Parts: sequence; structure tokens; C-alpha cells
Amino acid sequence: MTKRNTADTAAPDATAPALPATALGLTGYFFIGTAAVLVPSVMPFITSEYMATGLTLAAIGFIFPARAVGGIFGNLLAGVTSDRLGYSKLVWIAALALAASMALTAAARPWLFFLAGFALISIVQSSLTTGINAMVADANRASRARALNVLHGVYAVGATISPLVFGLILEQGVPWRWAMAATGLLWFVYGLGAFLLYRTVYPPPASAPAPAADEPEPDSEQKKTPQNEARTSFLSSTWDTLRDVLYSNWVMLRNVGFLSLFLIAFIYNGVAFSLLGWVAVFMQESVGFSIFSSISMISVFYVALTAGRFLCAAYAERLGYAATLLILAIGLALTYPLVVFSTTAAPLVIGIFLTGLTLSGLFPTALAFGSRLYPQESGAVTGILNVAMIAGSMLPPLWTGLFSDIWSFQTALGINYSMAFLLLVVCLYLARLERRARQPQE
Repeated sequence: MTKRNTADTAAPDATAPALPATALGLTGYFFIGTAAVLVPSVMPFITSEYMATGLTLAAIGFIFPARAVGGIFGNLLAGVTSDRLGYSKLVWIAALALAASMALTAAARPWLFFLAGFALISIVQSSLTTGINAMVADANRASRARALNVLHGVYAVGATISPLVFGLILEQGVPWRWAMAATGLLWFVYGLGAFLLYRTVYPPPASAPAPAADEPEPDSEQKKTPQNEARTSFLSSTWDTLRDVLYSNWVMLRNVGFLSLFLIAFIYNGVAFSLLGWVAVFMQESVGFSIFSSISMISVFYVALTAGRFLCAAYAERLGYAATLLILAIGLALTYPLVVFSTTAAPLVIGIFLTGLTLSGLFPTALAFGSRLYPQESGAVTGILNVAMIAGSMLPPLWTGLFSDIWSFQTALGINYSMAFLLLVVCLYLARLERRARQPQE
């Protein structure tokens, strides 16, 4: 359970800022959807620029681990800083930091500096994402589920529209680094607006009264001792909590059913990020698409992903979680070959759309399945499956770049196709597991 933040709850009326906080969160999540597809959109330009300096596709592929590692640190950072700053304050600070990190990365020319800058972007963006989610949930305490679903729907809209905008701008000859810097400028304006809203809703508290002139100042030993005791208590509590969490996670991963869900989360993000990260480069090389047409494939994928999630939301409860996962796995096994083996435009576009459609419900349904297996530990379930997602966003895109460098993009995507068969096996096992669980009730 997430702790309430003293910085935010200190406001006189916590429900008063619901509308402005929600509007701020929706705007921010639209921009986050935009920023999430920025690098896939400019990937052909990054590839061309740095291959000209002698880098291989395998080396350029390290941009994906940099993103994943940055995301891990960003989530950890958000957890620590939100308790001290409050969610609303974290949002404007992270937005301004994101603007600065994008500007620095856009200006970075050496590859290692660019890679470090991109990791910094991921750190700050993950912190901002966590802050916005918590801020919107806290501002809509009576309708959190509805508010968060709308929030993530806005993210999908941003991720669908922005590749079209980026593609149009870049095709006109605007340098990709300028596009990144302009995105940073948007975050600067957003962070400034969030700061002004924060100062309006949460005015600074009145200064504490000064001690009386005749009141003796506590000596240094009296000051230090309580702080030292508090620090020791905090470290001890943190270690105990970490130990309990690690043990709980280990117990879950020893359960074959839950380990299957872990693999589903890994495969989902692995296939998605491998395709999204390289699709613009792949479309240019394979079928000679223009810049705009290549980047617009990201929008095609996200349109399908959004539609598929709404369909899964409508039917997953009726079909059952395992049956839904199995249908999606069969669909991926049947449709992904269109991406791997097609050499003309139309089948490739259809394959990208159908891949997004069949991937769409895998993670949300796996998350629901895990929460049903461990109903009292939904936080731990979410955390472990998020780790699988991060690993999926790091390793498969990296080896896709490596195999593309050795052979070709189609060969690399064909190797990734093996994950679809592993997914099918895992989902068949879960279907059997769910059938066994229903037998005693029948």
C-alpha cells in the first residue's frame, strides 16, 4: 500500500484540487505518451548518424538497456522522493528535470554521452509517471479506477498521434535533435504550469515562531541523538522491509503458475519493444518506406493496442483469464509471420496492426491472473511483473540489433518469433491450470 504524502495531505482541503490535479495529470500523460515514442520515431536518424561514426547496430541497440535501467532507478527514486516532497511537488520538479535532460541529450554528440543522457531521460520520466499516477489517484479517491483508466487511455492517444506529428516534421527536414529539444520545451512549459498550480493549491506554510529570547538553545548532543536514532530506525526498517519483499517475491516465483505469468510479461514487452524500437528502420530498409510512412507504423501498432485492450476488457471476464491469454497467444503465432516474412508493404502493415492487437491484452490479463493467485499481495504481484516488463524492454531489443547486424532485420525478427511459441506453451499450461482449479467447484 502506498503511503500518503505529508506534503500533499497537509493541504487544508485534499479534495479541493481534484479537477485541476486531474487535468494536469491528463495533460502530462498525453505528453508522456508522446515522449514514449520519441526515440522509436527518430531511430532511423539515430542509426544513420551513429553508424556513420563507425558504430554497429548491436552497439546502437544498447539504447534499450539504457532506457530499462533508467526506468528502474526512476521508479526507485520516485518512491523515495515522493514521501519527502509529496506527489504534486514531485510532478513539477520531475517535469522541469525532464526538460533539462532532453535539452542536454539533444546537444550530446559523443555516443556514450548520448546514451547517458537517454538513461537520465528515462530516470526522470519514470519518476514523473509515478508522480502523475499517484497524484490523480489521490485527487479522485471516490473513483480511482475510472480516473486511472482514463489517464492511461490518454497515454495511448498521445502515443498514437505523436509518431504522425514527428514523421511529418522530420520528413520536412527538421533535424531530429531539434525535435527532441522541442519536446523538452513542451515539458518546460508543462513543469512551469504545474509549479504555478502547486503554489496556488498548496501555498507555503507560515514560518514557525522563533524561540523565546530567554529560552535556552538545545545543545548539539541533544540535537544529534534523536536524528541518529531516527536514521538507525529508518535503515533497520528499510532492510527488514526489503528482506520480506525479496522473500515474498522468491516464494511467488517458485510457483510455476506465477512464473508462467512472469514469462508472459517478459514476452509481451520483448516482442512489442523489439518491433517498436526498430520498426521505422526496418520499414525503410525492407520496403523503402518514406520517413513519414515508416514512423507512422508506430501509430498503427498503438491503434491496434488500444482497440485490443478495450476488447479484452469487455470479454476477458466472460471467457476466463487463461482462455483470453491462450486466444491472444494463438493470434500472435498466426499473425507475427506477416511481419517476419512479408516483403511488400500491405502484408507488413497488416502484420504490424495484428501484432499490436494480439499483444494488447497479455500484460493486463496476466496482472489480473496474478492478483487472483495472490489476492492479498497485489502490490508484490505488480512489482514482480513490472520487473519482467523491464527485462523484456531491455534484452530482446538489444539482441534484435545484434542479430540484425550479423544477418538482417527479418532474421532477427524471425528469431524473436520463437518467443511466440514459448508464449503458446505457457498459455496452454495456464489454461490447464485454470481448468483444474474449476473442477472441484463443478
